[in-house]
Amino acid sequence: MSRYDFVLINRLRIGHCRLTHSHIMCGDDPPTCESCGLLLTVKHILMECANLRDIRAKYFTVLSLKELFESVDNRTVIDFITHWKIYARIKRSLTLMAMLLYSWI
Repeated sequence: MSRYDFVLINRLRIGHCRLTHSHIMCGDDPPTCESCGLLLTVKHILMECANLRDIRAKYFTVLSLKELFESVDNRTVIDFITHWKIYARIKRSLTLMAMLLYSWI
């Protein structure tokens, strides 16, 4: 896995990524899931979205985020996110954040 993938997995583990939390810094409304319209959270993406149930079942069947990160290979989680086409959106968010961070140094 790439360094970026490790960063992404760690952000998913703590439940915070720019895609789900950038609204706090920007003063916007919390994001909603494009698939079902509910509040977009890491838990929603990985465990709860009913519209992703069939896709999720192809990659893992777990009952909690704790179980997901303890028993499912990280590459499988990345593959699921890539299949749902959210990987590029999260990656862009992290790349933008890195660019902003390095511009301050």
